[in-house]
Amino acid sequence: MNDTKLIQTLKTFTKDEIKLFEKFIASPFFNKGRNHLPFLNELKKFYPLFENENLTSEFIYTKLYPGKKFNKQVMWNQVSQLEKLAIEFLLQTALKNNKLERFIIVFDELSNRNLDKQMLKEIETADKNLPLVKYGKDYFYSKWIIENNKADYWTSLKGRLDKSFESNINSTEYLILNLMADLSISVWDLQIIKLMYNAGKDISNAIEYVKNLDLKKFVEAAKENNHKHAPVLMFYYNKIMCALDENEESYFFEMKKFFDDNYDQFDKLEQKNTLISLANYCAHKMRLGNRKFLKLLFEINKFRLEKGIDTYGNRRIDKALYHQIIRNALSLGEIKWAENFVKEFTSKLIKGHQKTMSSLAWGYIYYAKKEYANSLEHLNKVGFIDLRDKLHVRILSAKAYFELNKSELLYYYIDSSKHFIGNNDEIESVTKQAYLKFFNYLKKLLTVKENPDREKQKELREDIELDKVLRLRHKNWLLEKMDQFI
Repeated sequence: MNDTKLIQTLKTFTKDEIKLFEKFIASPFFNKGRNHLPFLNELKKFYPLFENENLTSEFIYTKLYPGKKFNKQVMWNQVSQLEKLAIEFLLQTALKNNKLERFIIVFDELSNRNLDKQMLKEIETADKNLPLVKYGKDYFYSKWIIENNKADYWTSLKGRLDKSFESNINSTEYLILNLMADLSISVWDLQIIKLMYNAGKDISNAIEYVKNLDLKKFVEAAKENNHKHAPVLMFYYNKIMCALDENEESYFFEMKKFFDDNYDQFDKLEQKNTLISLANYCAHKMRLGNRKFLKLLFEINKFRLEKGIDTYGNRRIDKALYHQIIRNALSLGEIKWAENFVKEFTSKLIKGHQKTMSSLAWGYIYYAKKEYANSLEHLNKVGFIDLRDKLHVRILSAKAYFELNKSELLYYYIDSSKHFIGNNDEIESVTKQAYLKFFNYLKKLLTVKENPDREKQKELREDIELDKVLRLRHKNWLLEKMDQFI
């Protein structure tokens, strides 16, 4: 029974929520005349872990119906009905906590019943419940809903166009702000998918649609009229353009400056999304060979961790961010900082990712410490979660084999890696070219190391230096290895 949806739901309940749930299911409005309290009282004995061996349908049945033969259907009905009540309880709790959704539902119901005075009161209450200034798509959406309903109230119900004038203007402004906030998230999602995966024409077409919007007019109009939200519009415009035009770095630096100066004026979701955008821009510029963004990314990562931004409940962290932070710190020689990060934040990954990402992280760290055998030992423990994990392990393992002078094994590993990368259609074309280039150069590097030839070494070095496809970190490593034996 402990793997049922009911038990998985009850595991998330706090002690206070369990008590409220008891009252909830005792209400005839929700329980439809059925008494589910005895069943819940038996389940409560296993709270909060619900892992006791006695947590079975048969055992619970003997407690609910002593002396009766076990009836699987009866227990199935009990579980199913209590599960539905648990979901309904979560809905009621969410409505209580989410004042905007409550406002939308209540306002519509009051409107259907022509309860005008109550409608106006709901509008005023909803407006007061919003924070004064906490920028983000949720805030703009909420203000748009409130102002739009306020305009409808005065226009449609009261016939007072004069009273709806200001709300109509406000609702339009918040609609535009909400659009800009939404686009600033969507375009970055599209760009990351495009860069990381072989996403096809649909992604490119969607990006082109956004490029064809003349968003600059929104910003220029607000700026010319000294609108109070002009700086925020400019922030979102810069955020969008960072994704659409990577070559114009001014978008990035203007967005970053406004965020650095005003980050506490944004809600948690916008803080998180902005830091993701800033970090992704830095990572992409670094891949293109711009080393100055290494330090910028490190400072962004330190800031997000110190402030608890871009993490989830209980400071949870996702695997992509975890991996990026490790790589960035080690690129700057921050080995001790990286070790402390792994010790503190590995447990913040979801449970199924902890072992794999910890093994990968220590593989990187031991490589940075030049303990290559230890690095390979940890890399061999990596359980691949997705395709990119395989690419990371292949690159780092190849480097470790080179450092350990395992030439015969490395030749085989290079050919195997080229075959894996070249035949995998899921790898985005630019990434595929860059990784294949690395393994091609590594094979040539191994050859000129074992068979020294000054002319060939010089030619190989020039090819590597001039290569525009090779990733910066791979290029630097190859050139560093050449310097060691030339």
